[in-house]
Amino acid sequence: MSILKSKYLTKEDFVEIYKNNGNALAGETVKQSAFDYIQDNDLPTTKLENWRKTDITPLLKHRFEYGKEVDLDEIVLTMYNLTGQSANILVFVNGHFIPKFSRITEKEDVFIFDNIANVKKNQPEYFQKYFNKTEAHSANIFSALNTAYAPNGAFVAIKKNSVVQNPVHIYHFSDGDNQKVTSLMRNLIVAECGAKAHIVFSFHPLSNDYIYTNVVNEVFTEANSYIDLNIFQGEGDDAFQTNLTKVHQETGSSFYANTFTLCGHLVRNDILVKINGENCHTELNGLYMPDREQHFDNTLYVDHHVGHSSSKQFYRGIMENNATAVFFGQSYINKDAIKSDIQQTNNNILLSQHSKIHSKPQLIIHNDDVSATHGSTVGQLDQEALFYMRSRGIGQKRAKVLLLNAFAEEVINKVQIEKLRLYYQFLVEKRLTGDKIEMQCTKLGECRGC
Repeated sequence: MSILKSKYLTKEDFVEIYKNNGNALAGETVKQSAFDYIQDNDLPTTKLENWRKTDITPLLKHRFEYGKEVDLDEIVLTMYNLTGQSANILVFVNGHFIPKFSRITEKEDVFIFDNIANVKKNQPEYFQKYFNKTEAHSANIFSALNTAYAPNGAFVAIKKNSVVQNPVHIYHFSDGDNQKVTSLMRNLIVAECGAKAHIVFSFHPLSNDYIYTNVVNEVFTEANSYIDLNIFQGEGDDAFQTNLTKVHQETGSSFYANTFTLCGHLVRNDILVKINGENCHTELNGLYMPDREQHFDNTLYVDHHVGHSSSKQFYRGIMENNATAVFFGQSYINKDAIKSDIQQTNNNILLSQHSKIHSKPQLIIHNDDVSATHGSTVGQLDQEALFYMRSRGIGQKRAKVLLLNAFAEEVINKVQIEKLRLYYQFLVEKRLTGDKIEMQCTKLGECRGC
């Protein structure tokens, strides 16, 4: 079916767009599993429970083409230097790997850091052992399309008992070049026993075009390993993104995820964690700040498959104008998962009577020997605090900014990479004060979102 014949994109249209974009990573068995899922399921609608508050119709209105490989100016990396000069970096534009700007600053015996297509070719044992072993294709139809057709992405494998000292930073740039484009990114992270690393995925625009990025991340934390994953979504206000992260944790491992969504037209983040061993710790944190007709959805699921482990979910949102957001955080405690410790917190500030948040922290508990708390708050700025600050000579606008900054700071402070944390503080401060940021989105002139 031609994508020009229907008013909205269908799953067949996405198949047509993606199938000729390059050599897919998936082997025949995995690809067939993804095809079967695509065949049996349709694009999500609000009739599905976990998509009930997220209408993807705005995404389906656009006639996307698969993004082409575009040359990148080195000054762009300078502008988006979020992790310092010593960081290990991989660079992608429209899903295409750009080797000339990628670098490794660690010793080769510490970790494998490459584009995944190259790993599949040169180190197939790693690729075969881990690719789609989380069954990411079965999460939703977007992850199934990614599994079937993604041609590349980042591969990070930290070797046994190794520590990657410098941050690992994967850049993804989108450039429509006056076209509406889509791209696929398939990323694989493996922390072998006792390994440790801090990883950043950041998404940025190089044009003012409508773009759609389909991302799937698979993460494996083996025994006593430690992964700190940071996702920065800053692709611009005309951007669409679906971002799925599936995590398998083994005994004694720790997984931290910090997701910051500051711009985008429609963004859907799914983080699905399965705790397979005792003494694991999982911590999912996020800040979202839609400030115009935007919709950000964070859907989390932590499966305490075994006991004696802990998990925390801590998300905060600041919304204004006609913005909407969703927080759906679910923790599932198996009947044998005794001594599990679960905390869920979602706090939101609405700065406009037209902004909305749909918040639903949820616990599903099948045994009594657990500690579990959850809570959600939705409100406006504390008028008593504003009055107190005004009475101390602080202007109304500055008082409002100080209170909102303090609200956001509790999430920002959970970011462990200092330079990235300072960058978030800078962006949030500028957003709240309404000051424009010069030389940030280099080809955009001035980004409305910043």
